[in-house]
Order: sequence, then structure tokens, then C-alpha cells
Amino acid sequence: MHRQLVSALACLLTAAASFAADGPTIIDGAGKEITLKNWKIAGGTKKLDWLAKDGVAPEALVFREINSTGFRDGVLTFIPLDRLESLTYDVEKQTAKAKLAGIEQSLEGSIRYQGINQIVIEAEMDKGEAGTVELKYRGGALKGGIKGVKFPSAKPGPALAGDKLFVTIAEGKKSEGTQPVHQFQALYRIEKGEKTQSWMMFKKTFKVELAKIKKMTFHEQADHKDFECDVLLDDGSEQTLTLLTTVTIDGKQATLEGLVGVVPAGWKLFPIHTIGEVSKDEPKGEVEKLGPKKKPEKP
Repeated sequence: MHRQLVSALACLLTAAASFAADGPTIIDGAGKEITLKNWKIAGGTKKLDWLAKDGVAPEALVFREINSTGFRDGVLTFIPLDRLESLTYDVEKQTAKAKLAGIEQSLEGSIRYQGINQIVIEAEMDKGEAGTVELKYRGGALKGGIKGVKFPSAKPGPALAGDKLFVTIAEGKKSEGTQPVHQFQALYRIEKGEKTQSWMMFKKTFKVELAKIKKMTFHEQADHKDFECDVLLDDGSEQTLTLLTTVTIDGKQATLEGLVGVVPAGWKLFPIHTIGEVSKDEPKGEVEKLGPKKKPEKP
């Protein structure tokens, strides 16, 4: 037992030393580079609960790209921290750029709104006889923020795999473009965490597997709470269904947060109100997000 404890402690110390050696480099407001040792990320990230293994969920930077719509709850890209090479900020242009290992083009987003595309890093700094001070570095703050941060140990993510669908993002009647997504699933919030499912539920108890959907077009209702969907299945059947956003999973109430899938940067979450269409075939031309269907007039 004693030998096992010593071995485990040695492993922890080795990991801690590696963690300290691989600390990020901060570029402060004056352009000075500061390599951190004892540090942690204190804001701007999210635990991906649905990917947890043995109770441990990977952490990802929450990033809103330029085509994420103007909704308060827009499309989000979750970038696993082990893939993130750097974040750079331009206060004058109010932009943020995320560089990922293995991906040539950086992701670009806005820092115009508070809390969007901002990261917070806390670090301890040895001040000698004066003691140790804990500093907080904010990326994306329009005043007093850092210019960037570099992570030295970033590695490319795995190759994309699984079925591919095309998601057309829409805001009102305006299309924000179409994006290919792999391993598409429905993301539900249940209790304090999140869980993915391969299906969606429609009134009253109709379950549809996402893998069997050839095309699905969303119609937001006038109350902005309900969604009707024109669903075309692989077998050629087509029907208009009302989406259920609250369902029961494992005997517990679950709320639909949106549809989530794998993209080159990591994972991408599409809240239902941001989706115009989901299709196995790439759309040709613009796709409008439609309002409520008009009932036929009586003769």
C-alpha cells in the first residue's frame, strides 16, 4: 500500500510539473509576454457534460463566430482546450480570433457584447519577500484586457467521422449560411447536467430518430415557444409535426437546448430558434426560416 501511494504521488508531482511547464503565455495590454506557471481558467469555458467519462467532462472554450446570429442565445462553438493554440483580441475592431491546432484558418468572433468570446485566467505570481499575489487576466475586455494568450501544448483533434448533415442557420427570414455537421444529436438539459439523444420527440408521443430524417424545416410559431416542423423521412413519408421541447429521459424531466454536432473546431450547438433547415443534401440557394403556416381560407 505504501509503495502504491508513493508511486501515485510521484505521478501527481510529475503531472503538476508538466502542467506548470506547459503554462500559457499572456500578451498583456502593453504587448509584454508573460509565461504563467500556477494558473487556471476561471471564465469563458464550459464543461461538456454529455462527453463525460468516469465522471470527468472535458472543458471547452465557448466561442461565438461571426455567423452565430444576433440572438442572445445564438449558435455556439465549443473548442476543446487541448486544441486551442491561441486567442488574440483587437479592441479597436472589437474582434476575437481563435487559432486551433491542425486548422489553417482562425475562427473569428465579436467582443462587442459583455461576456461573449471572453476568457478569464487566474495565476499566482511570486513576488519574493512581499509574498505571492493572485492576478486575473481578462481577454476580450474593452478596457484593461490582455491582447492575447498562447497555449503551447495544443494538438489537432481527431478526423471527422460519422453521418453528415447540413444545417442552415437563419435569423428571421435571413439565412446566415449552411454548415456541415457530423454526428448530429439532440442536446437536453437534465437536472444539473446535459445529455444527448439520437432522437427528437413530437406531439404527443412520436419519437423520430435524427438518422432517419432526410430533411426538416422549422416554422417558429407566433408565440415564439412552439415549433412546427416539416419532416421528410428516408422512406419518403412527409408530415408536419409539433416539436416537444420538454420530454422525459430516464424518468426525469429534460429540456431541449438545441441540436449539437461535431465540426472541425470541436462541437457546435444550434438552438432551435436559430435553425432554418436540417438536410442530408446540401441546400442549393437560400433557405428561409418560415413563420407560422397560414390556414387555408374557407370557401
